[in-house]
Amino acid sequence: MLLEVESLNLWYGEKHILKDVSFGIDAGEVLCIVGESGSGKSSILASIMGLLPKYAKVSGSVKFKGKEILGLAESEYRKLRGRYISTVFQEPSAYLDPLFKIGTQIEEAYIAHFGKKGAKQKSLQALKDAGIEDAERVYRLYPHHLSGGMKQRVCIAIATVCDPEVVLADEPTTALDVSVQEKILALFRRLRERGKAVIIVTHDFGVVAEVADRVIVLKDGQVVEQKDVFSIFDYPDHPYTKELLSAL
Repeated sequence: MLLEVESLNLWYGEKHILKDVSFGIDAGEVLCIVGESGSGKSSILASIMGLLPKYAKVSGSVKFKGKEILGLAESEYRKLRGRYISTVFQEPSAYLDPLFKIGTQIEEAYIAHFGKKGAKQKSLQALKDAGIEDAERVYRLYPHHLSGGMKQRVCIAIATVCDPEVVLADEPTTALDVSVQEKILALFRRLRERGKAVIIVTHDFGVVAEVADRVIVLKDGQVVEQKDVFSIFDYPDHPYTKELLSAL
């Protein structure tokens, strides 16, 4: 198993956010974590990446290639983030820096791990891999020149420029229109075809139907159901899963 989460518990102060969450994912697989807002989905990704607030308390295990990464020193997390495990954040407009050109921001992610040599070429290729045909033009633009869908593609380019093995995506299609959503989801399918492990957090079972191999249903910080994508649609067991599906 490429990434294994075992008995993950998380507290924000006295509030118990995640309760004994366990799952694993292998290369060439897309796992979707589904649940309503506030169920703890994004907190799972933050726990994996070591991006929790200082007041958080966490226990359990997160292993990447058999090595424990939960609770690493910040210097060790920096070696891991972007290079081996990367994140596509929910709101690209908040993530991209308005003061820097797109090319600079992608290069920064690459240079942090590999140095300046070849950074531009790798950045342009990352843009092309993210579905941006006129990569040279976009490379020279600022974020405010781009549409929401294009910004999300740029964020995917930043997340994949170092060719990580695991890509985490937090509500990657939120606020995008249907045609743009489909293009973004196609990018994640291509990542799977390239042998990447992809974890997508979503509240949308339409997204699940498009890309998932397996599904985790999360309610109030607990995994209430975990199945392959066909079984979750055809034979849901938990009443909460059935409720979510009925909302389609």
